[in-house]
Amino acid sequence: LTGRGAKVMIVAGDTFRAAAREQLKVWAERAGAHFESRRDGADAAGLAYDAFVRAKAEGFDVVLIDTAGRLQNKSALMDELLKIVRVLKKVDPEAPHETLLVLDATVGRNALEQEKIFGRTAYVSGLVMTKLDGTARGGVLVPVAQASDAPIKLIGVGEGIEDLQPFDARAFARSLMGLPAEDAR
Repeated sequence: LTGRGAKVMIVAGDTFRAAAREQLKVWAERAGAHFESRRDGADAAGLAYDAFVRAKAEGFDVVLIDTAGRLQNKSALMDELLKIVRVLKKVDPEAPHETLLVLDATVGRNALEQEKIFGRTAYVSGLVMTKLDGTARGGVLVPVAQASDAPIKLIGVGEGIEDLQPFDARAFARSLMGLPAEDAR
């Protein structure tokens, strides 16, 4: 987004894991995005609200709020995720404009269960499948795509800043089957 000229704010909404905030800060710096966070245990919804208000006031084009660590079997964490949505709607009734569920291809069928719970609870509008560069090769992507009402929008194929890419179903299917890319014929 910053590479296309957007003014981006990244918000570390996972206030329970310091390592998550530190990692997100590094990625915000690499991407040239503004970074917002709070201390351990801070109210994630309050942070999201304050950051969204600031972003609107300062003319940010995009606000990305990371809520990593929301385990679908922890009802208090799911409640916190829904609280974030509620407070954002106080600033903008249309918010959030996009809700992406990031799934790890290496967890196999657990990704399917995560999509089922989050898709129903968190109003997911798109999926991101990461770690498609490993041995898992993303075979779980097909059943997740079939089960979800949300399209797969992005895939992660490495750990570099350019390794988050738009999802191309045809190219993915060819890769999954071990076929060369079409432009390599």
